[in-house]
Order: sequence, then C-alpha cells, then structure tokens
Amino acid sequence: MDKGWTTETLLKEDRPKVALFSTHFGVYSQTFVYDEVRLHSRYDVEVFARDRSNPDTFPFEPVHTVEGKWATTRYGLTTYNRSYMDRMKQGQFNLLHAHFGPGSIYALPYQKATGLPLVVTYHGYDVPLLMTPRRFKPKYWRYWLWSKAMFKNVNRFLAASNELHDLLIQLGAPADRVKVWRLGVSIPELDGVPKRDGKQVIMVGRFTEKKGHVDGLEAFGRVLQQGADATLHIVGDGELRPKYDAIIRRFGMEERVKFHGVLSHPDVLTLMEQMDVLMCPSVIAANGDRESGILVAKEAGARYVPVIGTIHGGIPEIIDDEKTGFLVPERDSDTLADRLWKLLESAELRDKMGHAAREKMVREYDIVQRIDVLEDHYDDVRAFHAAEARNR
Repeated sequence: MDKGWTTETLLKEDRPKVALFSTHFGVYSQTFVYDEVRLHSRYDVEVFARDRSNPDTFPFEPVHTVEGKWATTRYGLTTYNRSYMDRMKQGQFNLLHAHFGPGSIYALPYQKATGLPLVVTYHGYDVPLLMTPRRFKPKYWRYWLWSKAMFKNVNRFLAASNELHDLLIQLGAPADRVKVWRLGVSIPELDGVPKRDGKQVIMVGRFTEKKGHVDGLEAFGRVLQQGADATLHIVGDGELRPKYDAIIRRFGMEERVKFHGVLSHPDVLTLMEQMDVLMCPSVIAANGDRESGILVAKEAGARYVPVIGTIHGGIPEIIDDEKTGFLVPERDSDTLADRLWKLLESAELRDKMGHAAREKMVREYDIVQRIDVLEDHYDDVRAFHAAEARNR
C-alpha cells in the first residue's frame, strides 16, 4: 500500500483510475453523473452499474453492467458480483467513488476487498432518509442496515449543500471527513439574452410533493387573477398530476398551462432558453424527503433566467435573494405570487437578475471548474489514505 504518495507526486502520475458506482447509469434524472464522468481531466473512470439506460444519448465507455437475471437479483440483494470483484482486483484502480448514499452500499464490499479509499457524493433524499420511517421500507432497508458501516468506512463524504453537510455529521459521519461539494453545470456559449416575450414561466421536475409544484400552480393562478399575461410550462410527470389538474380547473387556467411531459435533458435546456422565469418552490415533504442543490436552477441561471426558489436545502446557495432571483418561505404561495408578479411586470428587473444569475453561475458553478475541485478531493483522499497506510 505504501507508495510514498504526496499531493505533489500524485499530480505527476499517469492518469489514476476511479471505479465509479452509479446504480442506474444513463437515466435522465441523473444526467449530472454522465456529465461528471465524461469531463474528468486528470482521472480515468470506469463505471460499475446495476443497469444502464440510453447509451446512445449518454455514450461513455467503459460501463460495466450486471448480466443475467440471477446475477442481477443477486447483486440487488447482496451487492456482490463476481465479474465486478475480478475487475476491481485486476483494474489497478486508485479509488472508488459512489453516487448517493444507497449507492455507497454497493461499493463497500469492493472497498473491503481492495483496501482502496471510498468517496461518496450525497445529493438530497439519501441523507434525511436515514432520519425518517422510510428507511425501514424494503427498498431502503439495506441502506439503513449498513449505514453504520458506511459512516465508518467512507473516506470522504461530499455533500451537495451546507444542509446535507450538517445532517451527515448529525447522523454520525466524522466531521473531518465531510466536505461540501456542489454540482456544476455546463455554461452555454451565448452572445446575450435569447429573445423572449416576457410571458413564459416554467417549472421542471417529477410530480412529487417535495417539488412544491402545487404552490407554484397556486401562485401562477393568483398572478393571472391580477391580470398577468403569461403561460406556465411544466416539464415532468408523476402521481400528483390529478391534483395539478384540479388546481388548474379551480383557477380556470386550462389555456394558460402547458404540460410538456418528460423531456430529454437537451430538450429541457432548449425550452429553458425561451423562458423568462423559473419557479423552484421546493418543500420538505411529509415523509421527510427534500432537495439539495437543484441543477435546473443553475441551468436556468446560466441562460440568463431569474429563478424564484424557496428557502430550502441548497437553493439559498444558488439564488442570491433580490440579486439573481428571489427566495421565499416554503409553502408560501402568496409570497411566491408576489415575486412572480414583480418579475413578469418588469423587463428591466428580469434583465438585471438574469445577467447577475449568469455571472454567478459562471463564477461558482461552471462544471469544468467543479470537476477540477472534485479531482482535488480525489488527490487529497489518496494522499491521506497513503499516509495512514505508512503509519500502520
């Protein structure tokens, strides 16, 4: 194990390798994983996934998947796969990285077998999940059961927001191993603000309670009653659609709300460039589920779109209130409506906030720069792990 590593010598090595665990690689809801693996500049990555989706849309190699019904069942139940273990021992990897807390459980047996350091990125639902009765559901029981091993063996916990950072420590993660690392987004090359008509509002996300779309619909209905001339675009689908439809009927705004269904990531971004305002009215759901940093808010800001978000999770780290957008309390549709009215009524305010949002995204959330920071975390973890090995 002792190679005499230091941070300086690590930087001179030829392309160290990461074994990345992503349970469902290539799903549209996790495009950030694909963006991350393809943009590394100093590390090579091999992906180990339970299954893979949309390989034509998200081309990347190598991606290892579990083959065969019995092997898939066994991997799902035990996290063990013989071909993965063989590759892990032969692949000359330098560290393991898993996305989401439950994904870390898949990585733990391979960490034990190889003695390599393990980095885990926590994105939102995976941390508060361990504080609610949902952890006892069959889908999550293994995550809860092995969470103590996770807190003991993970070498670096990367939290997507300050809130998740604090919750991880509260749950038992060693404070010196927990760091905040925020996901970045690709910054589009734009000459200026795309031509817009000042009437287009958008919400994006699965139709679940934590997205807060019910409050967004209520707020939009109120601004229409005030006389606003606008259209609300909703991207996504889910079990709350009947509730959304009921609110739309109550306000009589059937002609003012357009459902786009589930769109590919490129199509979402294309639509976003036509929008004037994004609403992200997220809330802590009754079951404890919550968001961390919302990527769509960053992607909107990168396209000069001001965002109205709630004081929730990592949203206050993305929006500078009254500068790049507005922050409102959770479940406060009246205040949300007030801020939406202000933006719809003032092209000057939209332009000012949109430019400020773009500048903030370039400065703080450029994905290339964020991947550089991630690789610095890799360097630090490997150097510390090597030092520990020398001292044993």
